[in-house]
This record gives sequence, structure tokens and C-alpha cells, in this order.
Amino acid sequence: MFKLFSFRTMAIIKRELRAQVMTKTFIFTTIFVPVILIGLMALQTYLMSYKGKKDIHVDIVVENVQLVEKIKTEYLASEEFNHEKFHVNVISKDRDDFTKYVEKVKPDLLDKKLNGVFFLPTGEQFDKKIEYYSPNPKNTNVTGKIKELVNGVLVDAHFSDKSVSEEDIQFASKRIESQNFKISEKEGFEKDNYGAFILAGVLAFMLYMSLIMIGMQILKAVIEEKENRVVEVLLSSVHANELMSAKIIATTCAGLLQIIIWMLPFIFVSVTSLFVLPEKLQFSISLFQIGYFILNYGVGLVTFLGLYAAVGAIFDNMSEAQQGAMPIMFLILVPFYICFTLVKDPTNTIAEISSMVPFASIIVMPVRMAVIDVPLWEVGVALLVNFLTLMFVFSFAGKIYRIGILKSGKRPKWKEIYQWVRN
Repeated sequence: MFKLFSFRTMAIIKRELRAQVMTKTFIFTTIFVPVILIGLMALQTYLMSYKGKKDIHVDIVVENVQLVEKIKTEYLASEEFNHEKFHVNVISKDRDDFTKYVEKVKPDLLDKKLNGVFFLPTGEQFDKKIEYYSPNPKNTNVTGKIKELVNGVLVDAHFSDKSVSEEDIQFASKRIESQNFKISEKEGFEKDNYGAFILAGVLAFMLYMSLIMIGMQILKAVIEEKENRVVEVLLSSVHANELMSAKIIATTCAGLLQIIIWMLPFIFVSVTSLFVLPEKLQFSISLFQIGYFILNYGVGLVTFLGLYAAVGAIFDNMSEAQQGAMPIMFLILVPFYICFTLVKDPTNTIAEISSMVPFASIIVMPVRMAVIDVPLWEVGVALLVNFLTLMFVFSFAGKIYRIGILKSGKRPKWKEIYQWVRN
């Protein structure tokens, strides 16, 4: 049985903790990463909602002459448009004349004097088909507003010769507004909003970033000790497995301290009502979820650090070690991408299965718990799977580390590494 813990292990843990926690890099990332993360989210929200300060000029060309005045009237009456910045010109032309017209205004389109030209063909009676010609046809700030404008006019025109009241026409042209409610074991109903998805995204990103960053950190440390022959001095006093265990435990403690600090805002929101988020951004997170997230993170970090330490023991330089660590990065990257499927359907089969599969459950399960209520038996299975994976990885990585850390020169073949594990 491998020696994993002794008074010598504790001495190395203290040394490693001082070397990792009492650094400017650790303090900076611990304190400022959440600030930077929130800032990036705010920046993304601002950039997505930014509509620009330049004037917008568009032409709407219709084949049906009767629609010209109706579109003009609807445009002037609409509150969706800033009439000082968003200028709409409505004219009538048939298909042949429209083609010539586009060629005529093409220089203005390319010089950005004109943002785009919409064409509403007659076709079948009000079939709601519209064409858009522009150097930038993906500008939803323009296309979205014009589509809403034209849709209201077409609905009005469609019912104009029918015995329908004005209220009925307004009702037909009004968009559906959906208010969703979450059903859970709790009494009453909770209003659903974007907050749960934002929380899930933040948790997924924290797990992904932390596992990658701290994993590469221990990989670099093992490589440096091996290159500088420091490990040979250390192994004269401690067993190889004691050294590996001490490094992983110390790094995990530093990572847990960091993640707990990052989780403080969520803990604060969950236990107090002093801080209230806007209604659309509100989320619900229990102390049980926070506790599971931290415990799950600790188990997952130890698991991946064992793999990174084993890879560091195999290779003699950082460039080769980074290539060797690619499979480990995929074990983190694939579950991170699976989390994106939760946006469309948090109960999809891929997410459910991967939340209880080794390695993937470390990231997917806490993210699922942030979006929906997960049965306790699934949470228990995920935690059990993670612990069993940890035990397997520690045994597997310990054998590789014990032999590989003292080998240098020619890189061992995978067959040789297999023999290390087998023996």
C-alpha cells in the first residue's frame, strides 16, 4: 500500500501552501477574477444592447401602393423608433423597377449613406415575405424593428376589408409575452427568469477556468522540479507518493480557499434579503447546492491534479507535457460544452447521463442543479462516482509518478508507461 500521508507530508503541505497562497498572483486572481468576470458580463450585456450613435437610413420599397401611407403612419406612431436617429423612407415600385433602383442606390449603400433597402413584394395576398439588401444584412437592430413595423401594417391590411374591430386587429398583431413558473417541492410557484441560466454559466465557467489553471500550475511545478533535480533531493527524505499527495493536497486547499471566496456573493444572496437583484436576473441557490458545489469542486480538483501530476512526471519539458495533457483538457472541455445544451433543455438525455459519468459529472451536475431541481439520488450517484474516480486516479497516478519522476532523457513509450501502472 502506498504511503500517502505522514508528518513529512504535512511539512511539504505547509511549504506548498505558503508558496502558492502567499503570492501576488494568487491574491490577484482570487480577488480580482470575480470583479473581472462581472465586468466582462456587464460589458457583454452592454455590447449586445448597444445600438450605436450613428443615424440609420433605410428605404422600404413596396409593390402595393396602398401600403405606402400605412407604413409611414405606423412608423411615425411607433415608439420603437428614435425618429431623430432612425430614418425610414417608403416608396412604391414593381419588381423590375426595384432591381434598377437597388443598382442606382448601390454606391450609397457601399458608402454607408444608406444602411439598407427592404423590398415587400405583392406576391400572394400579404404572405409576409420581405427582402433585405444591405452590406450588413445581419444588423438585427435594423431588421428586427422593420420586421415588427411591416408585420403590424400587414396584419392591419389583411383584416381591413373584413368585419373585424380595431381591438381585434391590435390583438392579432400583438406579440405573445410568456411568463414561466417553476414547479418544485416548495410551496407555491417561483417565477422563472434568466437568473438561473446566468448562475449556471458562472458556475460552469468557474469550474472550467479553475480546473485548467490550477492543473497547468501543478503540471509546471512538477516539470520544473524534475528539470532542476530538486525532486531528487526531496525524495531522499520522503516517499514519492508522500510528495505527490502533499503537492495535490496543498494545491487543493489553495483552490478551495479561492473558490470559497468566489462563492461568497452567492452565499450572501442565499442567506440574506439585503441585496436584491433585478427581477429578470434573480436566481435561487440553497446552502445545500453551495455545499455540494464546494465539495464536488474539491473532489474534482484532487482528481484532475492527480492526472496532471502524472503527466508532469512522464515528460522532461513543458512543451511536451502540454501536448501530453491534451486528453486531460478534453475531459474538462467536453463537459463544459455539454453545459451549453442545458440552455435549450436542462432535462436532455446527454446532460442527465453526463452528470453521473466519471469526470463529466464534476462540471455538469452542479450546473444542472443551478437550473432545475435534481433528484437527491442522482446527486448521490454523482458524488459516489466522483469519489470512486478519485480513488482510481490516485492509485493510477501514484504508480506513474513514483517511477516517472526520477526518469529523464528519452521519453518513455506508452507501452512502458502501461507497464509502470500494471506493476
